[in-house]
Amino acid sequence: MLIKFEQDLPSVQDPTKIPRIGFILDESSSMYSVWQETMAGFNSYINTIRTELPNAKLTFASFVNYMFKLRSSDKPVDEVLPLNLKNYTPYGGTPLVDSVMAIIHLIEQQVNIHPTCQPIVVVQTDGHENSSKTYTMEELNEVVQKKRKEGWQFILITCKIDATVLANSMGIDPGAALTYGRGKSLHAFEAVSRLTTQGVKEEQEQVFSIEDQRRTR
Repeated sequence: MLIKFEQDLPSVQDPTKIPRIGFILDESSSMYSVWQETMAGFNSYINTIRTELPNAKLTFASFVNYMFKLRSSDKPVDEVLPLNLKNYTPYGGTPLVDSVMAIIHLIEQQVNIHPTCQPIVVVQTDGHENSSKTYTMEELNEVVQKKRKEGWQFILITCKIDATVLANSMGIDPGAALTYGRGKSLHAFEAVSRLTTQGVKEEQEQVFSIEDQRRTR
């Protein structure tokens, strides 16, 4: 007897709905105080996504000084290399706006090729914009709100600065923004893993819980 289990497969297995995750990570000098815990947090995020969303594609970059460092472009999550002391070294300024716009443009290219994929953009920072040359915060806000109307999801986590204020400036739902303190990076990245996973499986924007906020204070 041939038994079919197609109805039990989660929707994420649909090849036309492969999640395209864009992750932009702060590598500016202010991250030095949370250097190692940030690496541990990001690596734990990747490990969770490998388990929960094994067919996800990841575009990963960091921003440092005046540079946008593209580390992986639409790669299967299994092929994304972990961070270590040699490949992640905080220094310089914070070109936040230009870098977020760059990651959006890269994910947009994938959406143009795969219109039914699930785009999610995750932004992590611990500093205020101070180095962007090409775009303004107002332009970023306009683009983010437009993409959200098209079904994109955005998640923001900030270390030591008010995530709600920054989310409002960027056009991100404040409910999908989380402020975390020093020593709480792992909890913050765990919460982002959950929001990413739920966002893909439920195909809609998610918000951080009260428990997420408590654990990351």
